[in-house]
Amino acid sequence: MTGPLAALFTIAQAAPQVVSHAAAAVVSPPALAGAVPLVLPASVSVLVAGAITGRALALRRRILAIAPLPGTGPGPAPGGGSASASSGAGGDTGYEFVTGERVMLSGPIRRVAVGHAREHRLDVLDLVPADLPTERALDLARTFDPRAYRNDPLAVGRGAGFATVVAGDLLDRAGHVRAALDPGAFGAATARLRQFTTSADLAVVPSACPRGPLGRGRRAWLTGLGVPVSWLVASSVLGYLAVLVALALAPVWGLLAVVAYCAVPYLVFGGTALAPHDLHAAALLRLVREPYGWWRTITDPPGAWEREHADRADAARPYYRAEIDRGVERFLGPRRNDCPWCESRALTVRVRTGDMVHGKPGVFTLERCRDCGHVFQNPRLVDEGRVFYDRDHRSSGVLELRVRGDVLRARARFAAAHVGSPRAWLDVGAGHGHFCRAAATLFPGTAFDGLDAGPGVEEGVLRGWLRAGHRGTFRDLPAELAGRYDVISMHHYLEHSGDPLAELDAVVRALPAGGHLLIEQPDPDCRIGRLGRVWFPWLQPRHLDLAPADNLTRALAARGMRVLAVQRRAAHHRHDAAAAVHLGLSAFAPDPSRPWSPGPPTRATRVRRVAAQAALPPLLAAAALADRLVLPLVPGPGNAYRVLARKDAG
Repeated sequence: MTGPLAALFTIAQAAPQVVSHAAAAVVSPPALAGAVPLVLPASVSVLVAGAITGRALALRRRILAIAPLPGTGPGPAPGGGSASASSGAGGDTGYEFVTGERVMLSGPIRRVAVGHAREHRLDVLDLVPADLPTERALDLARTFDPRAYRNDPLAVGRGAGFATVVAGDLLDRAGHVRAALDPGAFGAATARLRQFTTSADLAVVPSACPRGPLGRGRRAWLTGLGVPVSWLVASSVLGYLAVLVALALAPVWGLLAVVAYCAVPYLVFGGTALAPHDLHAAALLRLVREPYGWWRTITDPPGAWEREHADRADAARPYYRAEIDRGVERFLGPRRNDCPWCESRALTVRVRTGDMVHGKPGVFTLERCRDCGHVFQNPRLVDEGRVFYDRDHRSSGVLELRVRGDVLRARARFAAAHVGSPRAWLDVGAGHGHFCRAAATLFPGTAFDGLDAGPGVEEGVLRGWLRAGHRGTFRDLPAELAGRYDVISMHHYLEHSGDPLAELDAVVRALPAGGHLLIEQPDPDCRIGRLGRVWFPWLQPRHLDLAPADNLTRALAARGMRVLAVQRRAAHHRHDAAAAVHLGLSAFAPDPSRPWSPGPPTRATRVRRVAAQAALPPLLAAAALADRLVLPLVPGPGNAYRVLARKDAG
């Protein structure tokens, strides 16, 4: 008996000894010293094997949720029909195909896919080839959550990078070209198309997947999807190292972890609609293939989509170099000696920090008024400085926190108890309209409009998330729109505005009698703010004013608004520890490819960057536990609060 079976047989023989040692340790404490050397290494191996198996079974449930395309059946792709490698026109079907490079789709597959999309009223149907390579199939399982993808209106598009059936009008609204796409461009298209519809799904087809070297295009595909490649690779490395540690501690018991690790492809795909063409090699040679896959993913030459994004960064370098050479101190105005909220001169420094999110040069100070508690940037950015620090905010490549759908829906539920069924709702600082998209599920008869200084509102209209989009600040809102909205919401807007009291004056004028104002913003009274500059709500230099809840409610009352409800602890966002990890590691090892970096990366900066990326997964896992289990125990208000007020007649 040799190989894994012999290892399992040896483990079975050793198990009674482990149990007896453990029992003796409990009954006879002096025997504990003899039991520990065997129990602890064996326990590590069992824990590692159990964690690997549990994760594999969770991924398997996701794969089982992807059904075969009805009518195609198992086996090779049916022949006949057109086999175009580019996106084929749907003729009079109303659907078109977006495909990857070198993808061949037969005519019957196309007809069945279009019929399935039409029957189920799907705007987007991503086709997953049954023989998808194991590595790409595992990436799909890791990034695709069937429940969220099908039910969450804010879900990001996911797929296999093979072919996608898209309704023609949606393709036009999304602005995508009708051509075969390289992995990066296809990933970006997959993520983007889902944002234009809620009727999307995946289906397995028996089409042959193009063969190619292991890992080719993987980094570009994942980057296009918006998946952090460093996180994915680092997580895989840590799992691999856990197996090696278990094997080193107890070679016999460690084989249990090795068997579990190599069996992952079988556990995930065995008996499912997916049968990767390299399944056996991926399982039996996994200890060898995984490191090779990491190396190929990291060193794969950039494709056209990646080069285009790199060219944009290079084009921005002269601008940043010229601005930085002139000195960033000019972006700050004169320091004021009194509080902009109550005019008190009792000021103290709350936090002094640089640009923690993007790493642009500059030092910024937040001061706190000892009389009213207002926290404000002092000295404050001038308009030219705000342009400099806001530029490339969305495309800098920094992993930013994304507000979850449950948080957005919680905002809407907070208002629902008081506002009834408003006809029209204006969201100020709407961005693309994520809140409006989520709130529409609670207010199906409400027309949502958005206002923002950036172009996101125009994109929100194209996606169908907003009825109308207005560019500018709230104080620039056209006079003819005053009185048209039953509800005006400002979520994390006032702290960016530069003059929150003037914004409140403007919103009171714009609301009709009986109209409601919903505000959410960071709470500077949160005790977690003692984390200092890595506390995300400080967000320098973009947050200019952080008003305590009492200050805001008194300001609203002074303007004739009746405060109906205030949420403090319930408005807390559970991301403080995770954000602190991201900000701390970004400050320790900033991305040297950013266009405002001082020069080409050195060996030391590369080493720091690799170390930070390797440390991210375990630190982030610990931070997620802290956000869920530890920080909620901190007394006092949370990191945000909500206020709902009504403008009464007269």
